[in-house]
Amino acid sequence: MKRRIQILCVILCAALLLLTGCGNRSSHGYRIVSTYDSEGSYVLAFRQGDKLCPIVSAAMQELAANGTLRSTSLTWFGEDLICLKAQAGAMDSYRSEVSPRTLIVGIDTNNMPMSYTDGTNYCGFDVDIANYICGYLGWSMVLQPISADEVDIQLNSGNIDCAMGVPIGNMKEGLDYSPSYLSSRYVLVTRADSNIATKSGLHGKVLGAITADLNVLKKDEKFVSRLDHITYQTGTSGLFSALNSGDVDGILVSSAIAAYYMK
Repeated sequence: MKRRIQILCVILCAALLLLTGCGNRSSHGYRIVSTYDSEGSYVLAFRQGDKLCPIVSAAMQELAANGTLRSTSLTWFGEDLICLKAQAGAMDSYRSEVSPRTLIVGIDTNNMPMSYTDGTNYCGFDVDIANYICGYLGWSMVLQPISADEVDIQLNSGNIDCAMGVPIGNMKEGLDYSPSYLSSRYVLVTRADSNIATKSGLHGKVLGAITADLNVLKKDEKFVSRLDHITYQTGTSGLFSALNSGDVDGILVSSAIAAYYMK
C-alpha cells in the first residue's frame, strides 16, 4: 500500500509540473506581449497595368468562396486568418482572357511559414496558395526565390510575374497589388518561460527584427530608445532561433507568423 502511495505521489507531482510549467519548458512556448496598430496583412504584387492582377485576384476570391483559403489557413496557422472577400463567380468576366501559361511566382524563402525551403522542396502557406491559384486557372507554375526588398526590381525586369506574401506596409509605388488575403498585425513576442510579460518588460533588453519591418519600429521611437539595442535577422526562422537561444529577449514579427509558431 505504501509503495502504491509513493508511485501515485510521483505521478501527481509530474502532472503538476506539466500543468504549472515548472518543468522544462518547450522552446516553442511563446507569448505575445504587445500588438501594434500597424497593418501587416499580405498582398500579391504585379507589374503595373498587368492584366494578371485582376485575374489572379478573382481566382483567389473564388478559392475563398469554396473554402480552399480558409482550410489552408487552418492547416498552417491553426485559425482562419483569411480577410479576402469571398465571391463565387468572380472569374466569370475573365474566363475568356485565361489561356494556358506558366506563372513565375516570386517567393521569399526566408519568410517561414509563408514560404521557405526544407532543403529540397519549397514549402509554406504562400506556396500552397500559389499552387491552388495555378491549379484553378489551369496554369503551370515556376517558383522563383527572391529577396523581399527586390520585389519591384524582379517584377519590372520580367524575372517574375507576381510576388507572394508582400506585407501591406512594404508596398512600393509603381506596382499593382491584389486585395489583402491574409490578416495580420505586427506583434512583440517573448519566450513564455521568461519573466517578460509586457512591452515595458523589454526595456533595457535586446530586440530581434527583420530589416524590412523597420518602418514599424520607426513609429515607436520611445520604445526603441529604451531598448539596449536591436539585432537584425534576414528571416523569420532566424528570429525565433535567436529568441530560443537567448540571443535576443524579444522579437518583432507579424501576428500570422506568430500564430504558426504558437499553435
